[in-house]
Amino acid sequence: MTPDRQTIVEVQYLRAIAVLLVFFGHAHQNEARFFSDTAFGDYMFFGFSGVDVFFVISGFIIHTLYKHREGLDPFFYLQRLNRIFPMYWLFTLGAILGYTLVLGGQFSQVTQNTDWLRTLTLWPGNDMPLLPVAWTLTHELYFYLVYAVFLAAPMRWRPYLVAGWFTITCIGLAIPDHAEHPVIQLIISPFNFLFLVGALMAEFRTRLEGMQLVAAILTLVGLVLGLVYCAVYGVAGLENAAIRVAVFAPFAVGLSALLLSWRPVWPGSFVRIGDWSYVLYLGHTLVLDVSARFLARFIDGSGLASPIYYVSGLIAVLIMAGIAHHLFERPALRLGKQLISGRLRR
Repeated sequence: MTPDRQTIVEVQYLRAIAVLLVFFGHAHQNEARFFSDTAFGDYMFFGFSGVDVFFVISGFIIHTLYKHREGLDPFFYLQRLNRIFPMYWLFTLGAILGYTLVLGGQFSQVTQNTDWLRTLTLWPGNDMPLLPVAWTLTHELYFYLVYAVFLAAPMRWRPYLVAGWFTITCIGLAIPDHAEHPVIQLIISPFNFLFLVGALMAEFRTRLEGMQLVAAILTLVGLVLGLVYCAVYGVAGLENAAIRVAVFAPFAVGLSALLLSWRPVWPGSFVRIGDWSYVLYLGHTLVLDVSARFLARFIDGSGLASPIYYVSGLIAVLIMAGIAHHLFERPALRLGKQLISGRLRR
């Protein structure tokens, strides 16, 4: 099922908001690393709630597209892999080249301990991938795998399978993060709830339009809760996945429901940023890291340091994302679809 044009636009609005939130969270983090002072408090780490918004939207769009399909569908997972890996590999290569130039021998020491097989395949592990933001992609791939199983099962079985996945995730809340193998942690991750809520929004799409007030209140409450929590506990308070989801889920769910029920009309720039959101997400930390290291040499300590850093960083990230989307992402997706279709026809 193809979503209507307005739904596509709303999803792009949400993706744009999500990726800009993550941008500001990492911008604050890098400012604290490379500048002697920061313009904002740790409430800026609320920007990391953008990841939770991404997970909700992923559940929504996947279920919108595939909820009426039934049976084993090799196209589904191959298309999802095509969506994730080509650009991820490209930005991983960019990170290797960029950090080698910037850090020289220091970076080569870091890569000596890198598990390259896990980095390239996004297999779950205890350490961050070489491209740190890619930890979220492991959760995305797991969700796609679970959804592929749901697609392969008869339609009448799906409510029971969903209930089973929900139950397993609930059981996981009682297990400390460090107590299980990384694969088990992934299976029982609280982030699964966000994908499930997004899928439920797609299942009951028409009912959202009568929930604007509830969604607005939930968004506002979630915003205040997230800002206060981050201001008090900082980024360290987000290390436990269950606590993080509890703090950010009200905002992520409320915002998603609000935009999908409100149906706003915003400037086309939000749609473009939504189109670029994946490459912007993959590449923004690299751009911010390099720009912060460079700018700190010249403007650190001046009254304009923070405005210059944030504005120039955002401009640079948007330019990078626009170029990467048009020159690499779109051609790679098109080529991947052609290869998948051709291989399966043979």
